[in-house]
Parts: sequence; C-alpha cells; structure tokens
Amino acid sequence: MVRHRGLRRTTPVLLGLALIATLLVAVSGPARAAGPGIWQDYETDEAVAATTVSVPGHDAATRVPYGSHGESGLEFTVAPTGTPGSTASSGLTLNAGTAAMPDNDWSGHDWLAWDFWMPADYTTTGRITIRDTHNVAWGVNYAIRGRAWTAVQVRLADVARAGVDLSSIKYIGISIPRRSEPVKGYYDALRLVDGTPDHSAFGNRVVQNLVRQVDFDAILDGVDADLAEAATLLGDEGSPSYADMKAQLDGLAADAAAIRDGLDSITTVEQYNTMIKTLATLVAAPDRLKQILTLRQGQPEGRFGLDTADSMSLVYPKDKTWPGTGTAPSLELARGEAEHVQAVVVPYGLDLNDVRVSIDAVRGPDGKPVPEGTLDATVAPIGSLYTVPSSAYGRPTYTGWTPDPIRADLSTVDIPAGDVQPYLVSAEAARDLKPGHYKITVRVRAEGQPDQRLAVAVTVWPLTPKDRPELRTAFQFTPWLAWDLYGMTDPAEREAMRLKYWDFLAEHKIQPDQIYTTAHNPAIPGPGEIRPQPVADIVKIKERYGLKQFTALYLWAGLLDPNKPETWDTQIDIWIDQLETAMAEYEAAGVADQAVVYGFDESTGPMLRAAEYTFARIKERFPNLPTMTTLRDDTFGQNTGLTEEVDIWVPWIDGYRQDVAEAARARGERIWWYHAISTRYPQPNWFNGYPPIDTRMLMGAMSHQGGVEGILYYATNRWPRADRGDQLLVDDGILSKWNPATFYGTAGDGSLYYPGADGPMSSLRFENVRDGLEDYNLMQELRRAIEAHPDAPRGLLDRARKALGARDVVTDSRHFTEDPAVYRAWRHEVAETAVLLEKF
Repeated sequence: MVRHRGLRRTTPVLLGLALIATLLVAVSGPARAAGPGIWQDYETDEAVAATTVSVPGHDAATRVPYGSHGESGLEFTVAPTGTPGSTASSGLTLNAGTAAMPDNDWSGHDWLAWDFWMPADYTTTGRITIRDTHNVAWGVNYAIRGRAWTAVQVRLADVARAGVDLSSIKYIGISIPRRSEPVKGYYDALRLVDGTPDHSAFGNRVVQNLVRQVDFDAILDGVDADLAEAATLLGDEGSPSYADMKAQLDGLAADAAAIRDGLDSITTVEQYNTMIKTLATLVAAPDRLKQILTLRQGQPEGRFGLDTADSMSLVYPKDKTWPGTGTAPSLELARGEAEHVQAVVVPYGLDLNDVRVSIDAVRGPDGKPVPEGTLDATVAPIGSLYTVPSSAYGRPTYTGWTPDPIRADLSTVDIPAGDVQPYLVSAEAARDLKPGHYKITVRVRAEGQPDQRLAVAVTVWPLTPKDRPELRTAFQFTPWLAWDLYGMTDPAEREAMRLKYWDFLAEHKIQPDQIYTTAHNPAIPGPGEIRPQPVADIVKIKERYGLKQFTALYLWAGLLDPNKPETWDTQIDIWIDQLETAMAEYEAAGVADQAVVYGFDESTGPMLRAAEYTFARIKERFPNLPTMTTLRDDTFGQNTGLTEEVDIWVPWIDGYRQDVAEAARARGERIWWYHAISTRYPQPNWFNGYPPIDTRMLMGAMSHQGGVEGILYYATNRWPRADRGDQLLVDDGILSKWNPATFYGTAGDGSLYYPGADGPMSSLRFENVRDGLEDYNLMQELRRAIEAHPDAPRGLLDRARKALGARDVVTDSRHFTEDPAVYRAWRHEVAETAVLLEKF
C-alpha cells in the first residue's frame, strides 16, 4: 500500500530571494516578455484549466496539492492505448495568451526548464515541441524514468538555431507515450534560467513527494517474498556452496529491511537516488539468484558453474538474468566465416579470483587435433562499460554495467560473488577446411578451484561464400581521433597505428575509408582542411585489402550559403580544381574507376538547390565520377529534379521505400541506406545496450531483403579526447571507467569498437557487424544456387526462395526478430538449401 504520510503542501527549503522575486503567477492576459525565473507554477485552477490535453474526457490535467515549488503542481493522466480518438502519445499544450503561458517572449535567456516526475514504474521517452507564431517548430525527446525525477532542460540557443522566434512563442507541447493502462506524470515550475542551471532545490522537493507517492512498502514486500522463494532452491546444507549462497540471500534481505527503515529520512535527491539504485538491485536480485541456484542444481559439486549464451545477446555482469543456452553449445558456419558463442562463468556465492579461460583443444571429425590455421579458436573476456541510456534509445534499456568490449588484453579476471562473467568463444574456418563436425574444448581455471571444461560442437558447411563483403560499406574511420587519444605526434608512429586500425577494419570485412575527407576532426573541419584523399593511401588500401569504392572528396554543404547562390561558383571551382589534380593521380594509379564524391550530408530545404547545382557542375566536368549523397529526398530525385545529378542515393533507413528504390534502380541509380542517432526503435541501431542481434540483422538479412547495395555510417571511432575524462583508453579493469557516451550522451553512436592499449579493441557489436556481412554473402550464395539450378525439384526451389526472402526473421526495418534461436534456425535453412541445390 502507499505509505500513510501526507504529501507536502509547504515549501521545506528556501529557493532564494532572487528566485522568489522573479516568480510569475500564471494569469491570462496579453503576452509579455518573461524575466528569468518561474513563469508557470500551477498555483491556480485557471492555469491548469488552460493547459489542454489530447483527448479531453479521457486524458486529464489536474491541480494537485504538491509539487516542486509553491503549494501545488499539475498531474497529467494519460489514458491507455486504444482510447477512442487517441494517438500513440498524449500531450499537454500550453498556449500563449492564456493562463497556461502568460509570457511568450523567451528571448535573452539560456534555458527553459521544468520538473517532471513519474511515480509509476514506467521508463520511456516523451516529446517536446515548441512552435512560434510564424509556425516554425522545433522538437526534441526527453527521458521519462520510472519512479524518478527529471529536471527537463532545453537549451534555447538550439531552439533559435532551428529558426524558432523566441520572442514570439505560440505554444509548447509536452507528451507522454500511452501504455496498456493509464499512467500519471507530474509537472511543475516551468522556468527560464540564465547561466548554469541548478535544479537541486526543486529536486529535493520532488523526491519527498515520490517517497509518498510510490508504494515502496509493496515493492519491498515483493522482494522479501521473492527472496524466500529463492531460498527454497538452496538445497542440501552440506553442499560446498550452501553457506555462501545463504549468506548472499541473507545480505539482500538485510538491505531490503534497511531501505524500509530509512524511507522517512530521505530529504535530498542524492539520498533518494542511492535508495533507488539499491532497490533496483534488490528487485532484480531474486530472479538472478534463482537462475544461479537452478544452474547449481545441475552442477552442484564445484564453487562455480558454467553456462552459455548466444553472441547475439547480452550477458550483463550484474543485476539482470542472462539468456542462458545450456552447457552443450553448438556453432554452424561456412568455410571462411567466423562464428561465436558466449561462455558464462557463474560464481556460487563467493569471489572467484584469477579466473583464466583458454582454448584447451580443437579436434577434427577424426578426433585428432586440427592443424594450425584451419579452424582457429580464441576466447576472451567480454568487458563492460557503465552505460546510461539517452533519450535516443527510445526503448527500455538497462542503466548500469553493460557488456561490449572484447578484452583480449586481460589474461585473468576476478569475478565478485553475485556477478557473472561472459567470455566470447570464437571459431574461424579456413576457406579450404574440410566440411564436417569439429569440437572446441574450453578450459576454465580459478584460484583454489578445480578446473572445469566446456565443449563447443562446431559444424562446418560445404559452402565457401566470397571472402570480401558483397554489401558495400562506406564507414568513416578518422585516424586523427585515435592519434589524439594515444598522444601520437611522430609520423612513423601515426602511420603504424593507422595501419593497425585499417587491418582491424579489414579483418571485420569493412574496407577502410574516409567519407569526410579531412586529416583532422570531421565534426569541426577548419578552412581548407577538406581535400581529396591522397592517392598513396588509396593505393595502399587496394594492395592490402582490395578496393571496391572510396570517397575522393567530401562536399561540405556548410561552405555554401543557401541564401546567396551567386557565391556558390567560387567554392565549387575550388572543389573542381581539387578534383582535377586528384582524379589525374587516381587515373595514373589505376583507381579512378572506384572513386566517388560524397556530399551534402543530410541536407534539406534550400540546400537541395545548392546540391543540384553543385552536382551538375561536377558531372559536367567529370561525367564518369559517381555522386553520392544522404540528401533528405525520399523520392530519390523524382520530386526534386535531382535524378540526373545523383548516382548513389543513401536515404535514412526510416525514409527507405523499396518500391521507390526499385524505380530508381531501373533508371540506373544505386540505392544504399544509413542509420544514425535519430533512427528510433523499433528500427535497429547499435547503441551500447541494444540487443546485438539488431546489428547483425541490419548488416545481413534486413539489408539483403531490402535490396540495398550498401550501408553508410558517419563514424566508427567518434572518441573526442575532451569527452574521455581521465580514462582515454580501454586499458583498465574488466569494468572499465572509459566513457561510452560518444555523441550527445548516447553510448555507441559513432563508436563501434574501442581504443585499446596498443591499438583497436573489438566489441560484441562489431563482431556482429562482421557476422551480418557474412550472412549477406551467405544469402548471395543461395541466390546464385537458385539461379544455377532452375531444374531442381520445385519443392526445394520454393523452400530455398522462402529462405532467401528471410521473412521468417524480418519483414521490414520495423519488424524483425530479436530471438537469436529463430535467427540461427533461419540461417541454417539458408545454408542447407544452398547445399541441397548443389546436388542438382
């Protein structure tokens, strides 16, 4: 039940005379300029009544006698999904000229802020829309965290940059997504802030409300009941691990009691957040303990157990259960492919020290050790980074230690009681390996404990897909960002490090490239820094890895003023002069046929005309040089007149329409796609904490089914030194302090691998990039087999075409499986039908 404490109606802390002096009571009347401070405090019924909701009569705005400031706040009731007349979200709207927004001139201020809190266990993403009286709008997502307070803040300079007139705001809309049952969110103290915002006093008020609004007693009662249920799995008191496991259970019960006793003393955000963090651990702990105790029932003798998990899933070291797949793992792969499984080491209630996991043996179909270089097997611990999901995630995602970096640099790991530790076991088959059944034996050692072993069954198919990816890629790698982290200034050292990263990319089927052709930071290129890629670099790539395509020159739209077309020719002449020299060198080196120009990155509006003019001039001078762009034109030139100027369209995945793409291909154009931080769930992305299967799906089955010829990605190593703090490299412990937030607080955006102590460090996500590219090639093998054997039995051909269509795993970019077992069953069908067709 909810704790029987009255919600606060009086201000428990002073917010300062300056803040009180600027308090603006919300009354209707003519709009006027707002000074810094609170402009909507919901202290009157008129202010609440003037705040409109999406579906009146179902959604509701109500004044309640508690808030973050003053005597009251606003309670927003969101009706459930399926409510008549509703959309996916419900919104509050504060209109200018009403008691909801008495002041609509926000100019001259730094921030718009307000307090939001969600007593329900509902974590999602809401939306903010600000529109001016000229009908120009700006929007952004905001994080909704269950049982938590959020100080929502909007940088007004960002709003103004989008063209919104801050001196004449028309309305602000704030939404909450609907769910299957009604939910209530709370808002108060909308304010304008100058300088650095300090919201602590408001937050202290809110968390005292939350202690009373959230039924923590019921939550703790549930924890106690779940711990009691877990205790029934302890088994024989004489078991070697009984005492340790029971002590772990007792410790959790004591933590629950301490929270219950301390609720009344919480008065600050810091205290509340500490309690919530502990509570989250307690709520998750019983299910994980049940999983550990159940594993222990099957492996009762030792002080730790072994389990496995698919490499397309995440095994969190703390808190969460893991997607176990049992102790008889198997892998299937074609010759030339790599495949993986995770081995999971699970302590039984005690700390495991000096844990070493190694490959003990690799044996062939005859039971004998295989020759070196035929079936290579490796194993490495998977490290974790503390990850806080940003609003870009758009889906519930765990906050905490999240697995990703492959820590081949760590020969030993300590595993605390209560944690689990995943290891990536990888197998790579030589292109001439004899098909058949193989076995990899993994050995696990821990200080003071008997060794344990895990056998991985490996099936090698009689298929040999092409070695280089048939799906083209244009993935930005920026050497300068790596050199900066390593503190390298010596040219020879820099070149050696660049080659390490190039080799690493090529090993993962990614051809090295720079789509933003600058020697320094592509995010902030200086004058004259954008220039063609040196011919020596391109030749080196061709000789070392093969060459399908490279970016000759990046055409940065920021160098053209869309409002001054009379100035465009000056810059375009510079680009053409640069290309004159570069193309002559490329031609002499025999690489000109692989060159493209890429430009006008995500441009829209008036920049479409600038792009049309620029590309036309370049095509006039270099008619055989393909142009490539991510212009926001989902018609691929049909509505913008760019069909003659663009050769390779790269639409945002959300704007990709296969029928329109096929029409463009019929005109001779090529269609790729790309995703970015703005690619929202349920579409795939590779943020840290997203299921790794999303990455593999995007690079493989989804791209093949969509018919795209390539994928572009804006950065693979976006590691600005200023964001890294004191931990520049991933060279510390298994729980690394390296900051994974690489773009606007979003972990993994623009970062697919890591800077290790001596060079690139792979990740679970990047291994799935390679696996997806290999899946694409495997599908191409099946396509060729279908075409080569038209006289095969009709039933087999129908079965093969069904497998090639991949509709068992994906129907479009928003609908695809995240179940690794389903994916592997489909992949098996692709391989099996390809093999069977070769018999006819």
